[in-house]
Amino acid sequence: MNCWHCERPAHGVCQFCGRAVCKQHAKTHPSLIDVFRNDKGAYRALVVADALFCGVCRPQEDPIDLPDLS
Repeated sequence: MNCWHCERPAHGVCQFCGRAVCKQHAKTHPSLIDVFRNDKGAYRALVVADALFCGVCRPQEDPIDLPDLS
């Protein structure tokens, strides 16, 4: 697989969109793995602080509605 940006051999894929990236073009971005409530009812999240990111896609900051999945 080749890098989305330069078409040289890729070293990984973007956690968010799946585009391949080489080491030169790889970036990092926090990635949410799971959300849960603790014993006191507070929401907690498991996050990977430096997940591989292509730098092209735009992970959304705010949740979106998915009415067809109810």
